[in-house]
Amino acid sequence: MSTRKYTDTDLKSVIAEILRRNGLEERYHEMEVVRCYREVVGEIIWKKTRECKLHGKILVLKMDSGPLKQELSYQKTKILDSINVLLEIIAVEKLEVW
Repeated sequence: MSTRKYTDTDLKSVIAEILRRNGLEERYHEMEVVRCYREVVGEIIWKKTRECKLHGKILVLKMDSGPLKQELSYQKTKILDSINVLLEIIAVEKLEVW
């Protein structure tokens, strides 16, 4: 017979605890924001994005195209809201396009 004690803990909370203990929570969070950005803007705009990084709660984008930078500047609030809805938390408060 096994002497293990089983608990009713869901997998999501176990993974979150492992990430927190190993100091990987912040990096995982950044990767999720980048994944959601890619999903929100689509493949065409994603391919024109040279760099996508999260600094605190600021998402910094570097683009190859001037007109695309301008268009993304107009759509900042829509992009931020979509990312936060996908993540189910307020992960990004500001978007900077370079």
